[in-house]
Amino acid sequence: MKTNRVLTVVGLLLLGSIAYAHEFWLEPTKFLLKKNEQVLINMMVGEDYQGEHSNGHKYKILKLDHFAGTTKEDIRSKVTGDSLSRVSVSFATSGNHLIAFANSSKFIELKALKFNDYLRSEGLDNVLRLREQQGDTMKSGKERYQRCVKTLVQVAGKSDDTYALDTGMPLEIIPGSNPYSIGSTDRVTFRILFNNAPLSDGLVLAWHAKDGRTTHTKLRSNSQGEVTFPIERSGKWMISTVYMIPNVNQAESDWQSYWGSYTFGYF
Repeated sequence: MKTNRVLTVVGLLLLGSIAYAHEFWLEPTKFLLKKNEQVLINMMVGEDYQGEHSNGHKYKILKLDHFAGTTKEDIRSKVTGDSLSRVSVSFATSGNHLIAFANSSKFIELKALKFNDYLRSEGLDNVLRLREQQGDTMKSGKERYQRCVKTLVQVAGKSDDTYALDTGMPLEIIPGSNPYSIGSTDRVTFRILFNNAPLSDGLVLAWHAKDGRTTHTKLRSNSQGEVTFPIERSGKWMISTVYMIPNVNQAESDWQSYWGSYTFGYF
């Protein structure tokens, strides 16, 4: 595998920073479970791997599937809460269980300079180049964005290959090895796919929240769509990335973005 290009070392994030705003993720109240133990899985939005419940009234859930080995279950009917942003589940079988979520696209429009700053902060160099080539850098950015997120839990201390499933979303993050099978610290490779093809040169972040502190590392994916991060077996983790393309329906918006995340943890 080619060496990843490191953009920055691990660093602290500041709340309110435009650079890392609006992440979306699935967050179980626990990641390591007993058989039939009830757990809440929350749909979260925010910064610095801290946030609040997403407002599920503002979008349609297109996918909320539970995967375990070769089985798949649609659990959209189990979504509850005033903001329609949590699901209570339990798992009767030992092993890894993967929850995948995708929603309908939402619209946003940003003024030109703010949109350009946002593109730079998310590493969306492809869009910046297109705007420059088309003379659009002083044009506001009209964007539709969709979430494509997953979380992995472990039941009864058993690991299996569920962690590596491609769940069929436009943007997929797939670990090359099981996060629950690593030692105290290990290197884990993650593959990024867009429409089933490797996404090269994508900016990928590894977030680590532990003892009330959040740190992150940023890497660019190689030609195989892969990045490798050192993972410590503590706290909670999120791997995230964003990809944006010109929208097919230009009357609807100029751009369509996809926000992906993959969470796991050790409590």
